[in-house]
Amino acid sequence: MQIIISNNSIKKNSLSIKPVIVGIGFSKNISAVELIQTLETLLTRHQYQATDIALPAFKQQDQNTINLISLSTIPIHFIPHEILLNLQTQCSSFSKLSYHHTGLGAVAEACALALIHKNGRLLIPKMIYNKISFSIAIKGYYS
Repeated sequence: MQIIISNNSIKKNSLSIKPVIVGIGFSKNISAVELIQTLETLLTRHQYQATDIALPAFKQQDQNTINLISLSTIPIHFIPHEILLNLQTQCSSFSKLSYHHTGLGAVAEACALALIHKNGRLLIPKMIYNKISFSIAIKGYYS
């Protein structure tokens, strides 16, 4: 299979696959296997290729997150609570349930925003898929 990378997209057999950052928010009841399977389904359906996963730092010691790290081939970045809190005003979504549990009304979206640079942008601010919140973004470049 020939892979060509140009103009921020990867072409595989004439399909244009966009490299994206994925912010994820999930409850402690979601297993690492469920996360990986759901993420793979989402990426395939939308023809995206994840280059980075962004998770809230408060999930870092969660056993499912530890399992996710061992299963994932995609780099995982943990975003500190203070940064996520500061990004809340830029988020278009708000979850009362998330706010009740974490103090953040938008976890996945804030995680994705934390990794995009000056020219980056959100493609999907929030999508709930199999009880997992995803936010999809294109990473900009430093200028």
